[in-house]
Amino acid sequence: MLIAVLLLDALSLPLIDSATHSSGGHYWMKKQAVLVGLSLFALALGTFINYRDMVNISPWIYGATIALLVLVLFIGDEVLGARRWIDLGLFPLQPSELAKVAVVLFGARLLSRWEDPPENFWDFVMYYAWFVPALLLIMKQPDLGTSLVLVAVSTGMLYFSGTPGIKILRLGFLALLVLALLLAANRYLGLPLPLKDYQIKRITTLFNPQQDPLGTGYQVLQSKIAIGSGMLWGKGLGKGTQNRLDFIPEQHTDFIFSVVGEELGFFRTLLVLGLYLIILIRCLIACVTAADKEGTLVTAGILSMFLFHLVVNLGMTMGIMPVTGVPLPFLSHGGSALLVNSFAVGLVLNVGWNRHKILF
Repeated sequence: MLIAVLLLDALSLPLIDSATHSSGGHYWMKKQAVLVGLSLFALALGTFINYRDMVNISPWIYGATIALLVLVLFIGDEVLGARRWIDLGLFPLQPSELAKVAVVLFGARLLSRWEDPPENFWDFVMYYAWFVPALLLIMKQPDLGTSLVLVAVSTGMLYFSGTPGIKILRLGFLALLVLALLLAANRYLGLPLPLKDYQIKRITTLFNPQQDPLGTGYQVLQSKIAIGSGMLWGKGLGKGTQNRLDFIPEQHTDFIFSVVGEELGFFRTLLVLGLYLIILIRCLIACVTAADKEGTLVTAGILSMFLFHLVVNLGMTMGIMPVTGVPLPFLSHGGSALLVNSFAVGLVLNVGWNRHKILF
């Protein structure tokens, strides 16, 4: 798992450098290299601080994260209409990224202390209610993608706590039905939703990106062209035409996979996806072999987080999922996301290395 993460970290440098060639001076690659160094420290921190201690103090961690989510609304930097970042100089801190780990640790504490896993409607309400403050504050920024990550993380932990999968599927089906009805009511009846107009357009554009090829559909259409043009073996690092001619907005962050597809091609992209598969498999192994329920739930939350990121990011760059601003772990540029993902990997290693009880 560690080797797979390090290889992805190393691959991110030439990909980001290629995606930001127009800035000159290799600025973004140098910045990413510094962030990779810091992320290794975060990984070590997650590995060597006992995960049980972090679960025990998770209410304080979650409370501090809520405080940061409130603070960012007042002092955060606004970029493209979103207020999500607090400038730290070296990189902007994104509290919503910290919320992912906070929810994992706090959710593990909640579920490990329930005598029986949640199974009925009111159990679900009581469980999800704890995460509503974080969800609402993140939606306020606005950041739909991270809000959905928190829902996926908390739901994945619910499954591994022992809740029957069929009941979670029913809950998910009910949520999708309600969402579809709300979107229909918004479109035809003008019902106000807690979403920005561009977020609603991103969701509806999924079904017909050609409807607005120069607007909401532009990014997805250009990304599909880039990935397809890579064909079997790719055009080579730094030689992607869609990339080099800057057809794809945010290609060094959320749409880095379009650079992967164009410059590495189908077969080499499979190797990259193989590294992610290794990470997911090792998360699952750590989950099912953990020494206690806290360890199982922590790794279940991290497994859910990585899986959701991969499915949504790959899906949106290929036009089969709505564009929600979810980055690709370890490859996309972004300091907070890289540090949080590395810390999460450290937690998985932590649980894996502590799966054998030491008897004195």
